[in-house]
Amino acid sequence: MQPSSVRIVHREEVSRNLIEWGSGRMRSEDLLQWADALYPSDSVEYSDWEGDNSVTKETLAVLESLDMNLALPEDSPIYLEFLSTPPGEFDAGYARFQDRLTAIDYESRRSQLRNVPLYSRFLQT
Repeated sequence: MQPSSVRIVHREEVSRNLIEWGSGRMRSEDLLQWADALYPSDSVEYSDWEGDNSVTKETLAVLESLDMNLALPEDSPIYLEFLSTPPGEFDAGYARFQDRLTAIDYESRRSQLRNVPLYSRFLQT
């Protein structure tokens, strides 16, 4: 039996994909599929653990449900800001991240995305 290999995911990889998504060079469906393959997974580890916390892990957790979370490419700066949280400041960075996500006008998004196939299954009335 061969030893299982563990893939290490770094903030920079997540940032690159978010930049691609935010600039329109990556489709939301492709980002969702990429994130879903990495989170949750027993064969993936994150390079930025601080005790029980990882900015990379938390970002992927949200992105792997970007359809359900009604996330759009215009939100990429929110994720990129969180990914730039300095070591040792996870709690403050996570609080800012949550505040920025909470500030999104989700009611408007529901109307905007109601007929977009990626999101519509979560918006059935």
